[in-house]
Amino acid sequence: MKKHFFYLLLFCTSVSMPGYSNTEYRQTPVDTLYNIPAPQFSMLDINGKTVSLSDFKNKVLVVYFWSTWCYYCHKDFPMVNKVIKQYANDTTVAFLFVDTREKSPQYKSLVQKDMVKYNYNFHVVFDEKGKDSIQNKYYTEFGTIGIPTRFVIDGNMVIRHKFVGYDGRLTEEEAAAAFIRSIEDTKKLGH
Repeated sequence: MKKHFFYLLLFCTSVSMPGYSNTEYRQTPVDTLYNIPAPQFSMLDINGKTVSLSDFKNKVLVVYFWSTWCYYCHKDFPMVNKVIKQYANDTTVAFLFVDTREKSPQYKSLVQKDMVKYNYNFHVVFDEKGKDSIQNKYYTEFGTIGIPTRFVIDGNMVIRHKFVGYDGRLTEEEAAAAFIRSIEDTKKLGH
């Protein structure tokens, strides 16, 4: 009996720990610095146009993995939207929102509804099906372990920063300032 209780306690503890479920990922207090080449990709955007990594050569590119069912993605979006607006006239910075790991076969219409409902003007692309027939090909190739996750890639197509999750301990302004620092840092590193 004690043995069963121990295993139940161990299971419940591991399941409830922050950072271990698809909806409980928290942004790391300090972003993770990388220096690895970004995986090449070619995905269709919300308008049916093919978008590739090479389209963003010599620009800082933010690749943001999300899904319509992801609670913390939607919590993060108002801050992200502010950062996008700040860079609206900066042609050296681009943002791509990779819709991934959807559970509904009508995910494209769900994405369109989300963009209208929340008044977001994100450049959305759709992840492709991976080897396991789940919409996660580039999610997997980027080494993503949960959503939301964003990568900041320099003009030489090298990943410089990675943020996993959402940190509700930060105010929207603090989170935006950290995001902007990673973009500005990447601008300096990638040229």
